[in-house]
Amino acid sequence: MGGVLVDVHRDRAVRHFKAIGVSDAEMLIDHYHHKGLFFDFEHGDMDTAEFCRLLSLHAGKTILQEAIEKAWRTIIDPPQVYKLDYLQELRKTHKLILLTNNNPVIFSWACSPEFTQTGILLPDYFDKTYVSYQLKCMKPNPKMYRMLIADSGINPAETLFIDDSALNIQSAREFGFLVLHVENGSDWRKEVELIINN
Repeated sequence: MGGVLVDVHRDRAVRHFKAIGVSDAEMLIDHYHHKGLFFDFEHGDMDTAEFCRLLSLHAGKTILQEAIEKAWRTIIDPPQVYKLDYLQELRKTHKLILLTNNNPVIFSWACSPEFTQTGILLPDYFDKTYVSYQLKCMKPNPKMYRMLIADSGINPAETLFIDDSALNIQSAREFGFLVLHVENGSDWRKEVELIINN
């Protein structure tokens, strides 16, 4: 999801978390794999209320859940319509699966009509969604890829895995996926067309 369908703005999120009192946000928030409480939250080790409670303790001050959720949402932009339109076209002929390291704040936003300009919920563009906090496992952990393969029934050799993280790409390659490493915010449609039409 992040870096492929939506642009990731790590520095913007760091600024917002610092502004609400998380002075070491620079150390905790990463473009690909968060650290500390932020990692634990995306790993599914706590719900939103517990994350907010622990983050307040970590910061040494009370931070309202609303402020924390608002800061979280600054890490990404809503998806661009051309990418959503392309997903709809692809889905006519291909099975689409979303495999994302994510947390309840961001993913619940993605599951709301406010997230996309089309008003369609992001999960509705996919046949299946696999989210780290629900699975209690994160890319590039091999366990996440094994769960994906076992549950979806896909054949990795016939499946294109798209990600903006080199570590995630390497793990997928080890399972036999075709892979496409893209840059955060790039338009990858032509590259996908070249791969699926050859």
